[in-house]
Amino acid sequence: MAYTLTGEKCGTIRFMPDNGTITKESLPMSVKITSNPIEDGSEINDHAFNSPDQFSISGTVIGSENDVNEKLKAMTEKHDKITYSGRIRVDSLVIQNYTPAYSSKNKNGFEFSVSFLKIKTVTAEYVEMGAVPLMSKQDAGKSASTVNASAVKADGLKTTVSASISTSAYSDYVNQYNSKPASDSGAASRATPSYTGIT
Repeated sequence: MAYTLTGEKCGTIRFMPDNGTITKESLPMSVKITSNPIEDGSEINDHAFNSPDQFSISGTVIGSENDVNEKLKAMTEKHDKITYSGRIRVDSLVIQNYTPAYSSKNKNGFEFSVSFLKIKTVTAEYVEMGAVPLMSKQDAGKSASTVNASAVKADGLKTTVSASISTSAYSDYVNQYNSKPASDSGAASRATPSYTGIT
């Protein structure tokens, strides 16, 4: 069985029986759960969402060490968008971690492990100029009768008084207290205060 890593920028790496093989493929699935501890130490889990898909492979290269190693390094450094085909097929991958390991058991090759993250590509929406009329043109088409001028009043930072107060209103208010009977302690204390404010 052939295993391939195909990058959009760096080309393809093929693992054939004569140059190496992939020994392990792993595609874990995980969910991230937000947890908010509360005063008594218990937790409230109020929301869960899928973590980015992760994928990892490990393998062995025998011979042609430099070709495979250099291409894997280039794919890592250039953040190449990779499609992996093996027992599992996964696309839109970016290498998160590449680790080559050398030992005396494999004189002309090496073992390696690669971990990937699956990326989601988003694009901006395109609207052709002129497809939507400008706001000034939209407003220009409205007739003056659609705007109620009396409902619009720009006072800025001024305070607008809507009702006038008569000049005798305050004196009427004071006379109400002065005309109270003496048995009314509130009116008496206001009419003859014990403290004049002079020391």
